[in-house]
Amino acid sequence: MYLSKLEIFGFKSFAQKTNIIFNDGITSIVGPNGCGKTNIVDAIRWCLGEQRSSALRSDKMENVIFNGTATKKPMGMSEVSLTIQNTKGILPTDYSEVTITRRIFRSGESEYLLNKNICRLKDITNLFMDTGIGANAYSVIELKMVETILSNKAEERRVMFEEAAGVNKYKLRRRLALRKLEEVKTDLTRVNDIVTEVEKQVNSLERQAKKANRYNRLSLTLREKELDLAERELALFNREKADNKNKKEVNFKIKINLESQLSGLEDKIKDVKQHLADAEAKLKIKRDEVTSQRDEIYNQQKKISVEMEKKRSLEENIARYIQELEELKTQLAESERIINEGSLSIQEFEKNITSKTSSKLNLEQEVVHSKSRLEEKRNEVKTENQLLVEQVKEITNKENELANLQKQIEVRNTAIAKANEKIQSYTNNIAKTVGFISELNDEKSKTEAALLEAEAEYSRKQKEKEELEKELNHLKEKEVEIKTVINGLNDKISFIQTLIDNLEGVSKGAKALLESSEWTKKDKTLLAYAGNTSEEFRFAIEAALKSNLNNVLVDSIEELKKGIKYLKEKNIGKAGFYLTDFDQKENNGFLSGLQNFFIRRKCKSLAKEKGFLGWAKDSIKTEPKWRTFFDKILNNTAIVNSLDSAFRLRDKYTGFNFTTLNGDYVQNSGVIEGGSLPKADDSLFGRKQYLDKIKSELPVHEKELEKLLQKINNTEETISSIDLKDLSDQGRMLVNDLANIEKQIAQFEFEKKRANDEIEKTRQEIKDLAGESNEMDNDRIKLEDLANSLRMRMKQEEKKRENLEAEFTSFEEEFNNKVSELSSINLELERLSGEKRNTENSVQRAEESIDNIKRTIVRRETDIENSSEEISSLNDTLRKGGLTLNDLEEKKEFLLAEEEKIDLEYAEIKSEINNIEAQQSSLRKERERVQDEIHISELKLNELSLKMENLKEHIKESYSLSLEQKIFDDLDTFNFMLRTEEVNTLKQQIKNLGPINLLAYSEYEEEKQRFDFLSKQRDDLLESEKDIVKTIEEINITAQTLFMDTFEKIRENFINIFRGLFNPGDEADLKFEESAGGGVDPLEAKIEIIAKPKGKRPTSIELLSGGEKTLTAIALLFAIYLVKPSPFCILDEIDAPLDDANIDRFTKIIKDFSKDTQFIVVTHNKRTMEAADILYGVTMQEEGVSKLVAVRFNEDLSVVS
Repeated sequence: MYLSKLEIFGFKSFAQKTNIIFNDGITSIVGPNGCGKTNIVDAIRWCLGEQRSSALRSDKMENVIFNGTATKKPMGMSEVSLTIQNTKGILPTDYSEVTITRRIFRSGESEYLLNKNICRLKDITNLFMDTGIGANAYSVIELKMVETILSNKAEERRVMFEEAAGVNKYKLRRRLALRKLEEVKTDLTRVNDIVTEVEKQVNSLERQAKKANRYNRLSLTLREKELDLAERELALFNREKADNKNKKEVNFKIKINLESQLSGLEDKIKDVKQHLADAEAKLKIKRDEVTSQRDEIYNQQKKISVEMEKKRSLEENIARYIQELEELKTQLAESERIINEGSLSIQEFEKNITSKTSSKLNLEQEVVHSKSRLEEKRNEVKTENQLLVEQVKEITNKENELANLQKQIEVRNTAIAKANEKIQSYTNNIAKTVGFISELNDEKSKTEAALLEAEAEYSRKQKEKEELEKELNHLKEKEVEIKTVINGLNDKISFIQTLIDNLEGVSKGAKALLESSEWTKKDKTLLAYAGNTSEEFRFAIEAALKSNLNNVLVDSIEELKKGIKYLKEKNIGKAGFYLTDFDQKENNGFLSGLQNFFIRRKCKSLAKEKGFLGWAKDSIKTEPKWRTFFDKILNNTAIVNSLDSAFRLRDKYTGFNFTTLNGDYVQNSGVIEGGSLPKADDSLFGRKQYLDKIKSELPVHEKELEKLLQKINNTEETISSIDLKDLSDQGRMLVNDLANIEKQIAQFEFEKKRANDEIEKTRQEIKDLAGESNEMDNDRIKLEDLANSLRMRMKQEEKKRENLEAEFTSFEEEFNNKVSELSSINLELERLSGEKRNTENSVQRAEESIDNIKRTIVRRETDIENSSEEISSLNDTLRKGGLTLNDLEEKKEFLLAEEEKIDLEYAEIKSEINNIEAQQSSLRKERERVQDEIHISELKLNELSLKMENLKEHIKESYSLSLEQKIFDDLDTFNFMLRTEEVNTLKQQIKNLGPINLLAYSEYEEEKQRFDFLSKQRDDLLESEKDIVKTIEEINITAQTLFMDTFEKIRENFINIFRGLFNPGDEADLKFEESAGGGVDPLEAKIEIIAKPKGKRPTSIELLSGGEKTLTAIALLFAIYLVKPSPFCILDEIDAPLDDANIDRFTKIIKDFSKDTQFIVVTHNKRTMEAADILYGVTMQEEGVSKLVAVRFNEDLSVVS
């Protein structure tokens, strides 16, 4: 097994696809520092699954992607493939050639492939486990790992020993076993909690069963005492009723006399009242008018209120319809879900029914077979009993008939008495059951309301969370966009700053002058940096100034001369200069003035031309001291929109220069410059100002990013605060509560129906039993005489019959067992069929519900439209109603004034009537007193009648009996209070019992079975816990044995190799460090390395020289290879600290081991290169891009691409 090929594409400095072919023996990779040699080692480590970006010398994993150079763009992904020849079958796979591929993208996404198939990192890790190959295994050793192996970080050292010992799979199994142990403990805790809860339930049901028995006993006693008390109270009420009737008749006669006196006064007041009536009639008319007006006002106000209420109601209806539409859509989705899930359930039920039906058919055949055997045995018994039956038939029949008759007579008499008690008991139970059902229905309504509220809350929270998650995704997308902009700005700032610092684009002579201070001590300025323009005109201005941008600005001719002299002395080229104090003398002659006049006219005319955008000098932004230069050099230079406009205007306006937005320049001399559009970053003119502009944009985006990150954090916290699971659990609990309530209601309804059926059945049984008892008594007398004479003959044959019946019973028991099992299967089939029907009904209801919901949605949408139209109509009606109301209020005030005038006249007549009425009042008071006494008597009579009726009704409802009148002689001495207290005490005792569960005993049996099942589950978990602990102990023993055997072999090899690399008498050893407690755990203890070259006694290997440390690490590495060699070994510059003598030892040992192990050595050492079979040279012909050259000894040079 060996590494045959490495393919690199876009990894670090390898921009181009590079294939490296490896053969047996030693392959050496060489090249200058910084050329990318170690990137090959990083590529192999990364492909093997390295997850630490620091181990790859990067801040983050995305940095391994080729980041571009000055001439090459950054790549979007990186890919490395490693091909291994698995000829010896070391890797646990059937393939003889295994290719591992790893990819990473700029977005952070990554992929792993195994033989071009997508896989997981775990699959690759498992493939190389305990083979010595891996990202952290001893197959890859670099110089810094020498320090790690020999340092105090014993964990890194242990990894190599564990890989060689092959205990990683045992440690993995132990971790999995420990995780399983934790799960078992968690399940055990949960089961214990359930067992404890069920045990409480079992105990509770046991107490409920006992309470039900006590309830029955108390109910019978209460019935007896309450009936006796009711009969006595009824007799007492009858006596009180007769006394009150007599008192009422006396008072009625007194009342008649008083009414006669009042009649005389009535005649007297009649005439006065006639006058009052006339005045009252007038007042009434006026008041009627006022009232009518008020009614009109009220009706108008009411009409307005009705219209406003109707409007408000319509608006609420619209809101409700919209809410209802949302709920209907949710219900529609739920119904569709029920249909889908129900269809799957029906298929599962059909599968189970088919399976059970098959089992039923097999069992029915067995039953038929068993029945056949039973019938055979029955025939044998019948044959054997033939003689006995014929001999004792008459004796047995007569004797049995006599015993049966006697017993049946007694049974029927007892049954009649018990049946009457049973009827009463069922009657009491029905009354209580009705009460329980009423309470449960109230509780059901409350629970249903709570469930609807919980479902609405869950839907609202779920919708809120979904909206927040959408918003969060949008914010994160925006975060990526802003970060991309910021990164782009940073890259652009860095790039432009580099251009400015390196004076890129500046001529050689000007660059030399700007960088030197020998020729002048003053500040030096390049013309390109003296001004700026808008982004729109940047390319146009740079084209116009192109020949002058490299000019150096100087203040005097002396400085100019010094600059020229400096360039000549240093022989570093030429440079252009511009004198800032240069003052060109203007020609003020007549011809010059005339010429300027025509030029100004042309300028005005040109500015009006199509395509003209502006004058070049006007777009320049600069300091006042540079303004003169720009005005002169850009004089008569126009900016136009295109090259076509420039040519057109040049022909028309001679003496002008034209520059375009794309950087094309047409001079009046006939020179034309043009070509591709330059990049803004490459522009020399205004470069510093452009950099300042970009820098000013950066804080804006950074502040925007900061606000966005805060918003993302707030949104994530809000999403985290929405706990849908808690709301779902609440809903689930309410559903369970509702199901339990419905179950209890169904149980009580069933008990009620069963009790009514039992009452009817029992009444019929009493009637039948009475008739049968009389007939049986007559038959008994006749049979007694006959039976006495036949008893003696019966005893002789009885023993033989018993033997035959015992044998028959055995076969019958077998048959009954088969029948019982068949019955169980039939019950299971019936249950499955029932559940299937229920599911089909649910699906059908859901389908019907979908149709109803869709119709309702259409109806509600129509309602919303109609309501909106009606609201518009109501607004017009309300406006008109307000105007009408104002008119009615004015008319009402006029009528009230007239009413007040008539009311004064009415008051005078009323005063006269009051005097007469005072006399009448006195007589009426007396009459009322008498009337009150009559009324009291009537109330008392009604009260007594009501009490009697309530008492009868109470007895009828409680005991289904009609209360009859009885005469009692001891009513005056009977202690009603004591008897009432006894009845109340019994009722309180029954009430104190609380709700009675009449099904407690059957429920107790079910819960007891569940408790036994859970107890067995708990015992199974305890046993599983013991097995896992035992497995962990076995893993520890196996791993420890493997590790100790490997450690001893490595230790012995280390001592031998160390002495071979140094001197025979040198001291070297490996041992375990003791823990703080004094013991040593081989699987966890630190491994100490002892290395003492001859003549030295270092207290620690840290005190060894660099070369000695390297040879010690090499000795340890190859000691491991002797025990478990890795198929290949990669050594990254570990020979750097070695001198020539030690290099020879190093190369000798790797040559010896190269027979079994393939070596890939990254080195600078010539002696190591000489030991190699193949040399690969890494170069960087293009800056930032690595390239590979292969050299095979005794062969021509070839380039590997």
